[in-house]
Amino acid sequence: MKQRLVMCMLILLLVTSGLALFPGERVYACSCVESDVQERLKTNTTVFTGEVVKKGRSQQSKHDGLLREYTFDVDTAWRGVNAKKMKILASDGGSESCGIQFEKNQSYLIYAYQYEVDHKLHTNLCSRNVPIEQAGDDLKLLGAGKLVSKEDFGETTDGRSEYIQLILYGGVILLAALAIVWIWKRKKRI
Repeated sequence: MKQRLVMCMLILLLVTSGLALFPGERVYACSCVESDVQERLKTNTTVFTGEVVKKGRSQQSKHDGLLREYTFDVDTAWRGVNAKKMKILASDGGSESCGIQFEKNQSYLIYAYQYEVDHKLHTNLCSRNVPIEQAGDDLKLLGAGKLVSKEDFGETTDGRSEYIQLILYGGVILLAALAIVWIWKRKKRI
């Protein structure tokens, strides 16, 4: 009987010490700092109202957990808008992990910041994004803003158009350099 009790105590000791030595993944609850509209306007890279026109799939990020890309058709801009259609990455977990979800074909007041790691626009629950129907007080404090049209900007802002132009220019320069080398070698043979 004593041997069983000692064995049970040893097993219990091993299990509890194993849990202490190898704890599970840490879990952090979402905790937002309160801020007023003017402070959010200063601290966020981008502030606008717009309608969700595309809702991407949820994807795991190395640094930020689950993220979902949303494309907004911008109506009014206060800060940092450089396209009629803006892409924003939103934390996609529950509210306990500062996640937020936007519904397609719904309009919102968006506060987003540029994340240093990937240089893309991000937002979360603490950014205090709200459906346009609930944004009355914020909109009054923000003031008039600038109405945005397609003529003001290009279609999207994800950096791709600039990269495509750089690749095209690089390709043209490379082809020109190859043509010059080919002509030079051909003349040298003659």
